[in-house]
Amino acid sequence: MNYFKELNALLDMSSAPYSGFNVASIVVTKDNKVFKGVNVESAAYPTTNCAERNALQTAVTEGAKLGDIKEVHVLGRNAQKLLVKAYPCGSCRQVIAEQSANDAHIFCYASETDIEQFTIAELLPHAFLGAEL
Repeated sequence: MNYFKELNALLDMSSAPYSGFNVASIVVTKDNKVFKGVNVESAAYPTTNCAERNALQTAVTEGAKLGDIKEVHVLGRNAQKLLVKAYPCGSCRQVIAEQSANDAHIFCYASETDIEQFTIAELLPHAFLGAEL
């Protein structure tokens, strides 16, 4: 399913007062439940939360279990208010890999028709999934 319109509307809920880089994400579980997230910046940059992790954490809060995550959709808007593809950062890739049991598909949008699709295994090869612990 194409989530561009929902992502685009969700960008306005993002809080990016420092960078001006808004990001919206939608996570879809294997039972097709949808969870939304936006980036929330902090003046203490390490405490900033990415849109993807925000959506994933909401999914977990609402009952999603390890392996339930099927898709992650992402759209960004830069400080000039232009839509751009936003790719999950390293921290988000790690959490996506773990929460999806390394099986999620990632969709990065620039428009309704300009979409790149990856598997999380492509974006984070040789993921550390915790079985080694």
